[in-house]
Amino acid sequence: MRTWPDDFLNKIICGDCLEVMKEMPSSSVDFCIADPPFNVGLNYGENFSDKKPEREYWKWIKARVQEIYRILKDNSRLYIFHTDKGIYKLKPLCESVGFKYHQNLIWHKRNLCSFKSGRITGDWHFMHENILLFHKGKRTPMISSHDANCFSVLIYPSPQRNFKGGRDHPAQKPLGLIKHIIHRTPGDVILLPFVSTGTEARAAKDLKRNFIGIEINPDYCKIAEERLAQGVL
Repeated sequence: MRTWPDDFLNKIICGDCLEVMKEMPSSSVDFCIADPPFNVGLNYGENFSDKKPEREYWKWIKARVQEIYRILKDNSRLYIFHTDKGIYKLKPLCESVGFKYHQNLIWHKRNLCSFKSGRITGDWHFMHENILLFHKGKRTPMISSHDANCFSVLIYPSPQRNFKGGRDHPAQKPLGLIKHIIHRTPGDVILLPFVSTGTEARAAKDLKRNFIGIEINPDYCKIAEERLAQGVL
């Protein structure tokens, strides 16, 4: 059994986030950034199936959102990523456990396709992801800063293997995007229940915030720990 907070803070904990969160005390973290699998068939390794039956998937999500709500302090925030289709089920699900919806942020992936690449075929192509913003209790003011704008459309290129830092995960988020969110959000302890290869943890460390990173895939845990050991990115 882990001991709070010594065995949680600023570490990558390898395991199912639901089981790890059950060990955490209520009202113990300041905000959460959650980037769960979207159930669209991506390959996350042998530890997780990203193609669950629909009912089973949303039951899986709800159990984890309930724990996130319990762990968050009053007047805190949850940022949670999902697809265009998924947000219409995710919003009422989060509200059913007590969260209050605030707004939808858009991550615009400006580098995903071009008219010369031949990738625009058949239908509209997605060049964004949704980040639903909820709060528990009252909505508190954001941090004002000249270094990070306050617009709800956040424009950052999607990580590619030839970028600095590369890409080690099929749904990896850009470091700048996560830093932007953390930079503007008050709170010292950040819960990262789907930390994957460590982008969120790396961003928190660079911005001198405490974090709790949880990841079910041991291979991704190792990559995340290696990224944390690097200098400031």
